[in-house]
Amino acid sequence: MNEIIAEQPKELREVVYRAPALISLYVAARVGEGHLASSEIKSVKQYASILSHQGPDDVQDYYKEVRKTIVNDIEELDQQLPDDKNERQKEIEKRLQPVKAFISKLPVETGEVFKDTLLSFIIHARNATEDTMVSFVLPFVMDELVKLEDERLQKLL
Repeated sequence: MNEIIAEQPKELREVVYRAPALISLYVAARVGEGHLASSEIKSVKQYASILSHQGPDDVQDYYKEVRKTIVNDIEELDQQLPDDKNERQKEIEKRLQPVKAFISKLPVETGEVFKDTLLSFIIHARNATEDTMVSFVLPFVMDELVKLEDERLQKLL
């Protein structure tokens, strides 16, 4: 995967490598407080590490690179992005547009694997930012709400 990314213009390479950080911040703005807490950042980094060792072979090298900078990327992007949750979401969607175009140009199988692992960041980030009190109080409703939210979030890519 890194060989394909290396052939891309610098601006595209940067956004592709920052996509998991952008996705995590998007989810935090959508379902959380808007910013990732240190425990949530740690969880996202751990997930990138897992994908770098146990993820699909096609993208392990990509996630090895991502895990090196994901904490810095999250912190830097968090400072750059608007504080307003709605504005933050819009800006992240705008920044992820080139990633969508990049995925569509990949070989079909590679593109599907890459997109699936990026979408898995949505679910992982949502679980990391989920309000535990809501889960405790409304366990019967939460499953349906989570399914609906997952469907909405997956439209990001």
